[in-house]
Amino acid sequence: MKALVTVTHPRQNSLTHAVMNRFIEGLKQNNHEVDLLDLYHDGFNPVYTAEDEKDWINPDKIYPPEVRKEMDRILAADTLVFVFPLWQYSVPSMLKGYLDKVWNLGLFGKVSNKKVLWICLAGGDQEHMSKYKREEMLTHYLNVAVSGYARMQESRVELLCNTLSESKEHIASLLERAYQLGREYE
Repeated sequence: MKALVTVTHPRQNSLTHAVMNRFIEGLKQNNHEVDLLDLYHDGFNPVYTAEDEKDWINPDKIYPPEVRKEMDRILAADTLVFVFPLWQYSVPSMLKGYLDKVWNLGLFGKVSNKKVLWICLAGGDQEHMSKYKREEMLTHYLNVAVSGYARMQESRVELLCNTLSESKEHIASLLERAYQLGREYE
């Protein structure tokens, strides 16, 4: 299986990148091929322009080369995995820009056989996320509004909570969870 893994965090020494690296280790142990997209490091431009705008009348619209390149990466992958921090109870703006520009009409009808895994790192603990229905809101947004809009076959959110913990054991458990997710991913 070929996985397009997209990571979104400006610092490569972040826990987000560490989680992504452990997940990829697990994928490779599971003999999966990995195509890595680092939205910050690879210089993706998240600014949505008139050129990027969806054309509801012309589903065969020619998109800018940067967008077409990313659409082709999606089409070449069997599965999509996103690793990102929860910022303001949503995806980071860089990832939102990617979704707006790349997940468009040019992909409709071409990704219904794909699945997506969203690995979200939340600073709050599980109790906080549940009490204020943050997890429910996030999973609905990603599984229904985003993945459903793109007509993905399957979408799942994996929430890694309490990422601001100073406990080395807790952080190690999050990294182990990421590794196991990769090992078990089918």
